[in-house]
Amino acid sequence: MIEEARLTTFIEGCVGGVVVSLERQPRWRKAWYCQVERDGNLIPLYIRGDKQLDAEPYPGLSREAGILKILQAHGLPVPHVYGVCEDPEAIVMDRVPGERDLSLAASDEQRRAIALEYIEVMAKMHSLDTADFQGMGIELPASSAAIALAYVDANQPLYDRTRRGPEPMLEFCLKWLRHNAPTDRNEARFIHSDAGQFLFHKGSLTCIHDFEASHIGDPLADLASLRVRNPTEPLGADLNDLLRYYQTITGRKIDLWALSYHTAAFMATAVMALAGPIKDPDAPLQGEYLIWDITCRRAMLWAMAECMGVTIPRCQPPQPQASSQDLILRVLEQGIDRLEAVSDGDQREKKSALMLVDWLKNSARYAAELERRDSAMLEQLLGTTPQSGPQGDAQIEDFVLNAGPQQDIALLNYFAAQIEARVLIASSLGERLEGYALQQVVL
Repeated sequence: MIEEARLTTFIEGCVGGVVVSLERQPRWRKAWYCQVERDGNLIPLYIRGDKQLDAEPYPGLSREAGILKILQAHGLPVPHVYGVCEDPEAIVMDRVPGERDLSLAASDEQRRAIALEYIEVMAKMHSLDTADFQGMGIELPASSAAIALAYVDANQPLYDRTRRGPEPMLEFCLKWLRHNAPTDRNEARFIHSDAGQFLFHKGSLTCIHDFEASHIGDPLADLASLRVRNPTEPLGADLNDLLRYYQTITGRKIDLWALSYHTAAFMATAVMALAGPIKDPDAPLQGEYLIWDITCRRAMLWAMAECMGVTIPRCQPPQPQASSQDLILRVLEQGIDRLEAVSDGDQREKKSALMLVDWLKNSARYAAELERRDSAMLEQLLGTTPQSGPQGDAQIEDFVLNAGPQQDIALLNYFAAQIEARVLIASSLGERLEGYALQQVVL
């Protein structure tokens, strides 16, 4: 409560009223709902805190607050910012009315209208002069390769600083991205980067939000990020229709190969951000991070496969095997199930724990055969008996870094088989995983 007391003092100072309520939002990152009474009126606020994790290429919320101010000045629908608190770090902004879940819209026609409205807002954002953003220190990429790799390059220092060992799959992707960056795309615009985040109310879009990853880059990167958001947070209309609409209103023809490239690049940056924290024993991890790691790696490889013209097969489950861990897992599951979960946060944590037990069950059933398959593929790829554990990862990473482009498809097939085996282990997630087997784009 000491933290909330400091936050209350800051809110009252920058808004000019009295805080009458401050409620911590039950989610994985710090956030609060707040109401301030000023001149007899109640002002609803949203307090956006930090992630409490070293996983951001542009650390600090002041940058995001500055972006919101520029977008508001250009007439885009974003929350008004009152100020940025230093301790706890948080943006104090208007709480805009609206929902994100488009299933709550009145009809399919209304959902489609909201989605098209979002595309119009995105197109307007892409038309903005970048001078204001450059003025606050956002870099303008100097070449077509720099435009394509803008967010990858921004994440590289974070990845280098936080990684905790060999990352052969990610190193393969990064090497491929750098060697295959589009050379014919020279238009650099301000982009959302993590696109598709908006609220709606009474049939209309009320705001776009969450600009911590925003930068100057290729507008196609925003369309690419829509592809991976749509399966788990539906946009309200068919993705292909939205992409066609963007083409129509902007006059920019979408290059499908470049779209796949940017899909892979966007997913690679998510993997880069998590690579260190997910292996750090002191990092405050949650089950959600494990889900992100699998889904992002999967979409990254599927997008690369699109570029290479490769079809990735699903992992065929082996015959289940009894395990000496079965009894322990059953007792653990029953123990978790008996725990009383009163708050929303407790219920979320209990659900996450039971999900992890399901993963452990599948691992006990299938891991031995899946590891045998992996070793056989790897031995064929390396031409020698693979090592195990961290030494094995280092061996594969060394092979990746020294391989020529003629090895790209073989490496893709190996890493894809590896991640599809992880998908099988995590099959209790169901549709959340299947959504990241990318929808084909047809324009």
